[in-house]
Amino acid sequence: MSQLPEIQGDPRQIAKWAERYARSRTLPFLVQWVFIVVLVILIGALAHVTLLAYQTHRRTLLWICMAAVAIATVVLTWFSASKWGGELIWRISQRLYGKEGFAEYSGGERAQAMRRAWWIRLVALGLAVYHLILAFLVGLRYLSVEYLQPWSALYMVPFLVVMVVTQRLGFWAWVWPALYALHAVAILAGAPHFRGQWFALDVLLPIFGYGLASMIIGHFYSRYALHRLKALARVGAGDDGTGERETSRE
Repeated sequence: MSQLPEIQGDPRQIAKWAERYARSRTLPFLVQWVFIVVLVILIGALAHVTLLAYQTHRRTLLWICMAAVAIATVVLTWFSASKWGGELIWRISQRLYGKEGFAEYSGGERAQAMRRAWWIRLVALGLAVYHLILAFLVGLRYLSVEYLQPWSALYMVPFLVVMVVTQRLGFWAWVWPALYALHAVAILAGAPHFRGQWFALDVLLPIFGYGLASMIIGHFYSRYALHRLKALARVGAGDDGTGERETSRE
């Protein structure tokens, strides 16, 4: 009985699984996730101190903190979109992948042009600014903290969908916006949420938690796709390199 399906060795199947593997390599996203989480924690801490300074009427500290938040936000956006940040993430990711080497699904010239489009960076900057505005409006009590996450989803979900489409990512990437949208619906339906000084976790935990979950799903799927790809290559070449199909007996 053959342990491998009859389609193995088919060049079309090799191409299919090579594409699926390339589109599911999520370690670069995981590396970027770690850097961004650290920067967001820093921005969150600065924003918290800024609100305390406002509430205690410490104007000098307030302006210093506001400037620090603005600078940290610019650094976060620059790191996420800059060539230097991309190269650093690529180098770290290549070390993590080791002998697997480099693999990328380009998606054609149109897809590559979409990735380089100037408006992508503008939309990413808008995401950071939008959430900072939401945080301050909640802190100043112009916006109900109860609906912070649904307000976030109004920008976050379309942003994630645009990123998935423009970067031609695998199925795993759709998990992130889907879960975030469902979370917003759950909040509107009366699901429990964080209150008081922990209100920001209503947004931060779902954003980074669902993002991490989708990347982990993608990583494990890439392991499966690589296993299938290696099996197809072995069967296509044969044990002795003659090109004969390899089967195992019962």
